[in-house]
Amino acid sequence: MRFGAHVSSSGGISNAVDRGLAIGCESLQVFTHNPRTWRPITHTDEQVALFRQKAAAAGMGPLVSHGLYLINLGAPDKEVPTGPPGKPATATRNIHRSSVESLMQHLEVGERLGLAGVVLHVGSSKGSTEPEAIDRIGTGIAHALDAVPGGCCVYLENTAGAGDTIGRTFEQLRRVADAVDHPTRLGFCLDTQHLFASGYPVHEDGGIDRVLEEFDRVVGVERLRCLHLNDSMTAFGSNRDRHENLGDGLIGEDGMRRILGCPALQDLPVVLEVPGVDGNGPDAENMDRARRFREEGLALRGQG
Repeated sequence: MRFGAHVSSSGGISNAVDRGLAIGCESLQVFTHNPRTWRPITHTDEQVALFRQKAAAAGMGPLVSHGLYLINLGAPDKEVPTGPPGKPATATRNIHRSSVESLMQHLEVGERLGLAGVVLHVGSSKGSTEPEAIDRIGTGIAHALDAVPGGCCVYLENTAGAGDTIGRTFEQLRRVADAVDHPTRLGFCLDTQHLFASGYPVHEDGGIDRVLEEFDRVVGVERLRCLHLNDSMTAFGSNRDRHENLGDGLIGEDGMRRILGCPALQDLPVVLEVPGVDGNGPDAENMDRARRFREEGLALRGQG
């Protein structure tokens, strides 16, 4: 396992490497765009080169980005009213087409930065049928991959299952992947809190093994590229996306040991997306906990 975290890239994308090193990262996840606005960030050639140089010097990798929170490739392909949150709509936007354009931008920046992939929330149906939404998602991702050739991939992330989101089950993820039909550039990222909240018993004795066996049957474990490691503030099967610091939530210390000791996960980058002990995001304390829980988990399986 190569432990990493989602860290801030404020002040210049290369600063993310420094912030990652400060808390003990071996891998890294960043936002290459402001996650709450459609407007892309212009990364200078100097910052891109510095990011690559710092990451290489530190031996840090794999490196990934996370897509905008606004992206919804499952949205209907039509103009809809839009405006500031909580205020009357002042314009219209085609969310589906904006999402495809944003994914293309993420892939372009990912190529420049040397990223392995872009972690992407699959989307939601927004009142249309699930098959219609999956068809739009697949077509949108395929278009973006065709438009931006290279080695930067798309990693579909499972969801906690709120509302009409797509990706709460492995079957949904598989249907999206089939619709994309780009097996060499499409992988998957599993989030432990999302699995727990959507009813996959990763916290139970033997639970993570059973869950990954199901993932392998439905999707193929060889396509798993990244693990988001988070404890949960909300109950098992709650379908609510609320992350907690490792060991402090309802997955708990024993659940973390079971997950991190799982043989099938040992070759993955493990990215922390936790609130942090001081509420400022992933920190050295959570990184230390992750490594300790892994050692203890392996020992419980007789592999320590």
